[in-house]
Amino acid sequence: MKNLFVSTLEVKFPGTAPGQTWNRIPSHWTDKQMNEYNEYVAQKRKEREAGFISNPLSWLNLVGLFWLEEGENNFGSSAEAKISLLQFPQPVCGHFLFTNGKVTIHPNVDMTMNGGSVEARPLYHDKDKQADLLEVGTLTMKVIVRGDATLIRVWDREAELKKSFTGFNYYPTDPEYKVTAKYLRYDPHKPTIRIEGIGTEIQTFFMGQAQFILNGVECTLEAEQSGDELLFNFKDETNSDTTYGAGRRFYLPPPQGDEIVLDFNLTDNWPCAYTAFATCPIPPRENILKVRVEAGEKKFKD
Repeated sequence: MKNLFVSTLEVKFPGTAPGQTWNRIPSHWTDKQMNEYNEYVAQKRKEREAGFISNPLSWLNLVGLFWLEEGENNFGSSAEAKISLLQFPQPVCGHFLFTNGKVTIHPNVDMTMNGGSVEARPLYHDKDKQADLLEVGTLTMKVIVRGDATLIRVWDREAELKKSFTGFNYYPTDPEYKVTAKYLRYDPHKPTIRIEGIGTEIQTFFMGQAQFILNGVECTLEAEQSGDELLFNFKDETNSDTTYGAGRRFYLPPPQGDEIVLDFNLTDNWPCAYTAFATCPIPPRENILKVRVEAGEKKFKD
């Protein structure tokens, strides 16, 4: 579909060539264009909420995150278990054995692995091609790796947070927050360290920089490598009141040319806005915007 949402009022960004513009503010949209854009954003938000509702392993289903220690790590409903949740069907349901960076599962109760029998082998984690899923009662467990830490993540199909979910909170759609930025591609890519809220550090790269003007303020955002996409992980001046305090994010495919469209109306919260059992990166200091971005997702709950 042809992009109907390119604006007409153009603003110069310092450093652009003569006659070159990088920020376009949609001041002259027709009613039809505005209606179509509103419907587009509303549909994206609706699809996201539907995905959370239908997914038994959504962030809203998370109920536990446990660091594995070298040796045996038992799990069950007992308060004495290293991995302790009341939802486990027995006081001790088995243990994880963590040795030399490898994890194996040793159950005492009926469990499944990926829907079948539990296999006697090291478990695949979330950095492998496909992580193993371990099911016991209403719970699902998976091994995840964050830097030097190896952890067990636990979901509950019957999580109360999921049952009470009625939707996310968003600012009204505002086309002023859909901007076309200059994209400065880094060659070579800039190495950086991603620091996560749980304290782990991960080596990654800045792939480029977006330069734009928002509400009259000159802004830049570093684009971080995230698989085949670019991650824009940022904070702004709404974090102190209306939006999640630890920042927000959006992903985009790498642009082919020297422009990239940033639509802040499609900005999402990090999963840590919904649960204490997620692991989320802290926005880099380069991506702290000195402007209010009153667009996209707001706080999950006041």
